[in-house]
Amino acid sequence: MRKSLPSSLDTRSFALVLLLLAGCGGGSPTPVQSTPSPNPSNTAPGNGGTVTSPVQALRVVNVSSGQTASSIDINVASPGTSAGANAELLGTSDLNSGTTATNSGGVIHRGSTMKVVLFGRALSGSLRITVGGPQDITISNIRSVTATDGTAGVAFDAAVSGSAALGARTVYLRSANDDITAFTGGLEVIP
Repeated sequence: MRKSLPSSLDTRSFALVLLLLAGCGGGSPTPVQSTPSPNPSNTAPGNGGTVTSPVQALRVVNVSSGQTASSIDINVASPGTSAGANAELLGTSDLNSGTTATNSGGVIHRGSTMKVVLFGRALSGSLRITVGGPQDITISNIRSVTATDGTAGVAFDAAVSGSAALGARTVYLRSANDDITAFTGGLEVIP
Protein backbone atom coordinates (compact mmCIF):
# COMPACT_ATOMS: atom_id res chain seq x y z
CA MET A 1 0.00 0.00 0.00
CA ARG A 2 1.32 3.42 -0.92
CA LYS A 3 0.98 6.44 1.29
CA SER A 4 0.62 9.88 -0.19
CA LEU A 5 0.64 13.43 1.11
CA PRO A 6 -2.64 15.00 2.08
CA SER A 7 -4.15 16.93 -0.81
CA SER A 8 -4.27 20.15 1.23
CA LEU A 9 -0.43 20.34 1.29
CA ASP A 10 0.81 21.77 -1.98
CA THR A 11 4.25 21.09 -3.47
CA ARG A 12 5.73 24.49 -2.51
CA SER A 13 4.75 24.12 1.12
CA PHE A 14 6.19 20.62 1.18
CA ALA A 15 9.49 21.85 -0.32
CA LEU A 16 9.65 24.66 2.26
CA VAL A 17 9.15 22.20 5.11
CA LEU A 18 11.92 19.97 3.71
CA LEU A 19 14.31 22.94 3.46
CA LEU A 20 13.57 23.95 7.05
CA LEU A 21 14.15 20.41 8.28
CA ALA A 22 17.39 20.10 6.31
CA GLY A 23 18.60 23.38 7.80
CA CYS A 24 18.09 22.04 11.31
CA GLY A 25 20.81 19.41 10.80
CA GLY A 26 21.15 16.40 12.95
CA GLY A 27 23.47 14.68 15.34
CA SER A 28 24.74 16.19 18.56
CA PRO A 29 24.97 19.93 19.15
CA THR A 30 28.36 21.59 18.74
CA PRO A 31 29.37 23.67 21.78
CA VAL A 32 30.09 27.27 20.91
CA GLN A 33 32.09 29.63 23.08
CA SER A 34 30.92 33.17 22.64
CA THR A 35 33.29 36.09 22.54
CA PRO A 36 32.16 38.90 24.83
CA SER A 37 31.76 42.25 23.11
CA PRO A 38 34.21 44.80 24.45
CA ASN A 39 32.84 47.81 26.24
CA PRO A 40 33.44 50.70 23.79
CA SER A 41 34.07 53.21 26.56
CA ASN A 42 36.91 51.06 27.97
CA THR A 43 38.52 49.99 24.71
CA ALA A 44 38.40 53.03 22.45
CA PRO A 45 41.92 54.13 21.48
CA GLY A 46 42.69 57.65 22.54
CA ASN A 47 40.25 57.57 25.46
CA GLY A 48 42.81 56.12 27.86
CA GLY A 49 41.11 52.74 27.76
CA THR A 50 42.84 49.44 27.13
CA VAL A 51 42.60 47.55 23.89
CA THR A 52 41.78 43.88 24.40
CA SER A 53 42.36 41.05 21.98
CA PRO A 54 39.38 38.87 21.13
CA VAL A 55 38.98 35.61 23.00
CA GLN A 56 39.26 32.66 20.65
CA ALA A 57 37.26 29.51 21.08
CA LEU A 58 39.42 26.54 22.10
CA ARG A 59 39.14 23.34 20.17
CA VAL A 60 40.74 19.97 20.71
CA VAL A 61 42.96 18.64 17.93
CA ASN A 62 44.31 15.09 18.17
CA VAL A 63 47.57 14.53 16.31
CA SER A 64 49.37 11.19 16.30
CA SER A 65 53.05 10.69 15.75
CA GLY A 66 54.00 11.41 12.15
CA GLN A 67 50.79 13.32 11.33
CA THR A 68 50.69 16.96 10.35
CA ALA A 69 48.23 19.65 11.30
CA SER A 70 47.80 22.59 8.94
CA SER A 71 46.18 25.96 9.61
CA ILE A 72 46.29 25.28 13.34
CA ASP A 73 48.56 26.94 15.88
CA ILE A 74 49.78 24.29 18.31
CA ASN A 75 51.71 25.35 21.39
CA VAL A 76 53.63 22.71 23.29
CA ALA A 77 54.89 23.69 26.72
CA SER A 78 58.42 22.69 27.54
CA PRO A 79 58.80 20.27 30.46
CA GLY A 80 59.18 21.85 33.89
CA THR A 81 62.19 19.70 34.70
CA SER A 82 64.54 17.42 32.86
CA ALA A 83 63.61 13.78 32.38
CA GLY A 84 62.76 12.19 35.69
CA ALA A 85 64.14 9.11 37.33
CA ASN A 86 63.55 5.75 35.69
CA ALA A 87 64.26 2.46 37.47
CA GLU A 88 65.30 -0.03 34.78
CA LEU A 89 67.37 -2.76 36.48
CA LEU A 90 67.31 -4.28 39.99
CA GLY A 91 69.59 -6.76 41.70
CA THR A 92 70.33 -8.16 45.16
CA SER A 93 73.45 -9.53 46.82
CA ASP A 94 75.19 -10.03 50.14
CA LEU A 95 76.16 -6.74 51.78
CA ASN A 96 79.85 -7.02 50.86
CA SER A 97 79.55 -8.56 47.38
CA GLY A 98 79.29 -7.09 43.93
CA THR A 99 75.80 -7.05 42.53
CA THR A 100 74.42 -7.80 39.10
CA ALA A 101 71.11 -6.13 38.25
CA THR A 102 68.62 -7.30 35.64
CA ASN A 103 65.31 -6.12 34.25
CA SER A 104 63.57 -9.05 35.96
CA GLY A 105 64.61 -8.05 39.50
CA GLY A 106 66.03 -10.08 42.36
CA VAL A 107 65.16 -12.19 45.40
CA ILE A 108 65.65 -11.56 49.09
CA HIS A 109 65.31 -14.15 51.88
CA ARG A 110 63.21 -13.89 55.04
CA GLY A 111 65.32 -12.99 58.06
CA SER A 112 68.24 -11.66 55.97
CA THR A 113 69.82 -8.27 55.32
CA MET A 114 70.93 -7.81 51.71
CA LYS A 115 72.15 -5.08 49.41
CA VAL A 116 69.66 -3.99 46.74
CA VAL A 117 70.81 -1.96 43.72
CA LEU A 118 68.77 -0.24 41.05
CA PHE A 119 70.13 1.32 37.87
CA GLY A 120 68.52 3.72 35.43
CA ARG A 121 68.26 7.33 34.33
CA ALA A 122 68.61 9.93 37.10
CA LEU A 123 68.84 7.44 39.97
CA SER A 124 70.92 8.54 42.97
CA GLY A 125 71.23 8.29 46.72
CA SER A 126 69.11 11.44 47.12
CA LEU A 127 65.93 9.49 46.32
CA ARG A 128 63.55 8.38 49.06
CA ILE A 129 62.99 4.63 48.81
CA THR A 130 60.02 2.58 50.00
CA VAL A 131 59.02 -1.03 49.41
CA GLY A 132 55.36 -1.77 48.77
CA GLY A 133 53.36 -4.31 50.74
CA PRO A 134 53.47 -5.02 54.47
CA GLN A 135 55.92 -2.99 56.52
CA ASP A 136 58.24 -5.95 57.12
CA ILE A 137 61.31 -4.71 55.19
CA THR A 138 63.50 -1.98 56.70
CA ILE A 139 65.48 0.27 54.34
CA SER A 140 68.82 1.83 55.42
CA ASN A 141 72.15 3.11 54.09
CA ILE A 142 70.82 4.65 50.86
CA ARG A 143 73.72 5.67 48.60
CA SER A 144 74.58 6.56 45.00
CA VAL A 145 76.36 3.93 42.89
CA THR A 146 77.54 3.68 39.29
CA ALA A 147 77.41 0.58 37.09
CA THR A 148 80.50 -0.59 35.21
CA ASP A 149 79.06 0.93 32.02
CA GLY A 150 78.55 4.31 33.72
CA THR A 151 74.81 4.02 34.34
CA ALA A 152 73.67 5.92 37.45
CA GLY A 153 72.16 3.93 40.28
CA VAL A 154 71.18 3.74 43.89
CA ALA A 155 71.95 1.06 46.47
CA PHE A 156 70.41 0.41 49.87
CA ASP A 157 70.43 -2.23 52.57
CA ALA A 158 67.18 -4.12 53.09
CA ALA A 159 66.58 -5.99 56.36
CA VAL A 160 63.73 -8.48 55.96
CA SER A 161 61.75 -9.67 58.98
CA GLY A 162 61.85 -13.41 59.73
CA SER A 163 58.06 -13.50 59.38
CA ALA A 164 57.87 -11.27 56.27
CA ALA A 165 55.10 -11.95 53.81
CA LEU A 166 56.27 -13.96 50.82
CA GLY A 167 55.93 -12.68 47.28
CA ALA A 168 56.89 -9.94 44.89
CA ARG A 169 57.24 -6.35 46.10
CA THR A 170 57.42 -3.07 44.24
CA VAL A 171 60.30 -0.70 45.01
CA TYR A 172 59.29 2.99 44.83
CA LEU A 173 61.82 5.79 44.39
CA ARG A 174 60.71 9.39 44.98
CA SER A 175 62.72 12.53 44.24
CA ALA A 176 62.65 15.79 46.21
CA ASN A 177 60.28 17.34 43.62
CA ASP A 178 57.91 14.34 43.93
CA ASP A 179 58.80 12.57 40.68
CA ILE A 180 58.20 8.86 41.28
CA THR A 181 59.49 5.78 39.53
CA ALA A 182 58.83 2.19 40.52
CA PHE A 183 60.31 -1.22 39.80
CA THR A 184 57.09 -3.19 39.87
CA GLY A 185 57.30 -6.61 41.54
CA GLY A 186 61.08 -6.56 41.21
CA LEU A 187 62.00 -7.55 44.77
CA GLU A 188 60.71 -11.02 45.67
CA VAL A 189 60.67 -12.21 49.27
CA ILE A 190 61.34 -15.96 49.49
CA PRO A 191 61.71 -18.33 52.51
